[in-house]
Amino acid sequence: MGSSLALYLYPHAVNGALSAESDRKLAISTSLLPIYGIALALLALFGILVYGSSTATKILSLFPPSSRGILVIPALTVASLPEWLAAIALLGVFIGGLVPAAIMAMAQANLLVRNIIKPIYPSITPQGETRTAKWASVVFKFVALGFVFIVPATYAIWLQLLGGIIITQTLPAVFLGLVTDKLDKYSLMVGWAVGLGLGIYLFIAAAFSPLYPIAGHLVYIAVLALAVNLAIVLIGSAIAGLMRGRITIAVKR
Repeated sequence: MGSSLALYLYPHAVNGALSAESDRKLAISTSLLPIYGIALALLALFGILVYGSSTATKILSLFPPSSRGILVIPALTVASLPEWLAAIALLGVFIGGLVPAAIMAMAQANLLVRNIIKPIYPSITPQGETRTAKWASVVFKFVALGFVFIVPATYAIWLQLLGGIIITQTLPAVFLGLVTDKLDKYSLMVGWAVGLGLGIYLFIAAAFSPLYPIAGHLVYIAVLALAVNLAIVLIGSAIAGLMRGRITIAVKR
């Protein structure tokens, strides 16, 4: 559910939208994005399926517990397929990991240049923007590569889970902002800040778990924080609308 909510919010999704050929093709591709969430759910089932393969569990037992989670699919692949087909599948996993990383690097470079460097240096030329974006993308790739080798896999998974919680809090401003322009900008900012702070706090309070117990049930933290975020946005926008209406009436009088 969290991945489905965040599908339209991650920078690489925005980057792809900006490169769409036409409105119609953008609408079609965007409407098909939830299928990716179904694929993620199927991949998650591999975490259960691995217990049905003694060969795969033996392979996982050779690695530290902190690294076993990211090796489930490779272990099942090696245990279930012929050697030649397993090699092709593992190569696909490797390439599949590089592609989104490269797209994310380009997306963050574009966002960095357009939203931070451009306002600071408004006289920068288009050629300068291109060079800066290229260097930012290269630096980001090397930082990510160093992160893989230095940071334990457990921490990387924690940051991935936390990233889903954080990115979901931009939904009111980014997603609802495309639907209506009646939401108050200050309410959006306050809702985002409160949702962000609440999401991080609950994530830490739950011992770095994306689930928090509410009334005896485990609830995804991103949804809890988003509910508070939306409540602040809607209530704040309603109050701001009433205040603007009263000011308009007072001015007419």
